[in-house]
Amino acid sequence: MSKSIIGVDVDLTVCPSDDGWADWLYVNSDITDLSWYKPEINYNLSTYFNHTDPFEYWRSLEYSQFQPLKGSVEKLEQLSTYFDIVFISAIKGKHNKEKYYWLKEHFPFLKGYLATKEKFLMNNSVCAMIDDRLDNLQGFDQHKRVFYKTPYSQNETCGVGYVVDDWESFSVKDFCDQYLN
Repeated sequence: MSKSIIGVDVDLTVCPSDDGWADWLYVNSDITDLSWYKPEINYNLSTYFNHTDPFEYWRSLEYSQFQPLKGSVEKLEQLSTYFDIVFISAIKGKHNKEKYYWLKEHFPFLKGYLATKEKFLMNNSVCAMIDDRLDNLQGFDQHKRVFYKTPYSQNETCGVGYVVDDWESFSVKDFCDQYLN
């Protein structure tokens, strides 16, 4: 019997790569705006810094420096009993091979990894898509949109089917109640 697929974003959803970007910008740039200490932070951290190429970080990112977000491995492994876990991540730079091996190391139960700029193309293949960006979720049917909360502002607004505050408080049972057929 085949399992339904849950799509899971990588950056900021299971990997704290934003912390690395903040550190990198702090070391390699001049801070121009201290308002990033507010409760809601601009997703584009480079707006707070002066750097000639702030996205250089994403093109040369080394995932080996990160540990998965607390609870993400355990909760996704529990979900893998009921669903196939497929990581669906946006293409940024040339680090996709390293991202894949990082995922294989920390999430050995994963069913697959897709790197794309058009996540919405998986709408008919997944029963749910977990992502921290509403603009990525917009292309999915509303009941399939699972929003993983971060402190960052959103570019878009849309209804979602389920919200994950953090992995440690995430209820596998509640999620299964909603997404298992």
